[in-house]
Amino acid sequence: MTRLLVIEPGYCPYQAGFPSAMAAASEVVEGESQILKPFGTPRIGLICSKSQSQLKYNRQVNDEGVTVRGRFLVCGLNGDKVIGLSKDQADRYSRLLFLPQVADMASDELPAAKVRPQDERYGGKLSFWERLER
Repeated sequence: MTRLLVIEPGYCPYQAGFPSAMAAASEVVEGESQILKPFGTPRIGLICSKSQSQLKYNRQVNDEGVTVRGRFLVCGLNGDKVIGLSKDQADRYSRLLFLPQVADMASDELPAAKVRPQDERYGGKLSFWERLER
């Protein structure tokens, strides 16, 4: 299993196991996917949708103002090959991206405000697939 971090708009990040990174991208990312390296290291990447204009705002992922819309994955990289994250890497990036954000609709300015997450830790936990059925 390949451990990846799944980040959905309005939710806290969570770790999930997938048969492969490509299977994860096809299940989680809406439309055609692309790999970005916004974290300042060549060892960690982000898999997101190429066409983000119609997707819900998700997160600003670094201090340079890189923002992502729609669901995305945080993954490990070995050159150009996508690999899973170690437990420590997954925990680190989960803390970094922990608070969901919302865009300021009045001014459309970024960075967006951080909001109290719809955190399942305080109640029944829904999986990614159960949320899709809602």
